[in-house]
Amino acid sequence: MSTAAASALVSGERRGRALAVVMGGMSSGTVLGVPLGVLLAEHTGWRATMWLVTGLGAVSLTGLAALLPTVPTAPAVSVRARLAAVTDRAVAPVVQVSFLAAVASLGLYTYLAPVLASAGGEHEVAPYLWAWGLGGVAGSLLIGRLVDRMAGAGRVAVLVGVIMAVITGAEAVLPVLAPVPLLAGAALVVWGAAGWALQVPQQHRLLACKEERGTVALALNNSALYLGSAVGSALGGAALSAGLSGDVLPWAAAGVAAAGLARHLRAVRGRSARGARTRCTSRA
Repeated sequence: MSTAAASALVSGERRGRALAVVMGGMSSGTVLGVPLGVLLAEHTGWRATMWLVTGLGAVSLTGLAALLPTVPTAPAVSVRARLAAVTDRAVAPVVQVSFLAAVASLGLYTYLAPVLASAGGEHEVAPYLWAWGLGGVAGSLLIGRLVDRMAGAGRVAVLVGVIMAVITGAEAVLPVLAPVPLLAGAALVVWGAAGWALQVPQQHRLLACKEERGTVALALNNSALYLGSAVGSALGGAALSAGLSGDVLPWAAAGVAAAGLARHLRAVRGRSARGARTRCTSRA
């Protein structure tokens, strides 16, 4: 709902920046909030972390009540319409790519420690987690303006393809670069930035669909992200339990990301061949 509300509060040419602010908050909460919360708990106890979260929530609620303007209410969507979004030719490929990207990126991130350990040498995982996370915060915040610029030219789909290619490449080279800390850190920054940036153009494309489909598509896309994260983590855990080395996981994740890129390119070519915008009101 936050992404739909943010996009409703700005003009179309600023939609990418509004989505980037929301995604930047999510990435910051994940990347900065978790380690800072753990650090606070180690020094003052876990209750202090919970009270901090409660306090931040109260401040946010107060700010929303005092400053948030009225957000247009979307019309009610029937269950049939929600289910129809799953097979919508304008929505389904975008959601499928988001799912595969989550499997590849968030799933691999879960097992970053064994991946680095399998590369040989001593690896303190915390700096690498910070590299991935800070790259993610930067990518999710900076992508908005670029999305708005690309949307004006009807080229957001091109940006999605580039980002998926970057994710694929960064994960593929990680086992090779892992023995060199600076190079591994650079790869993690790029991977994190691309992984978190992806959802801003993806959400922008879904919101370009007709009003009766846009918010439903966003909800479906968010569900695909969480499902992809769970599936990626489960598959990585199963691979390690089966005795596979940790350095296999980046290659497998890169393969999944490459499949996502292929799915995206196939969908873009299909829409171009049909010469139609299907249910979307603007070019993706």
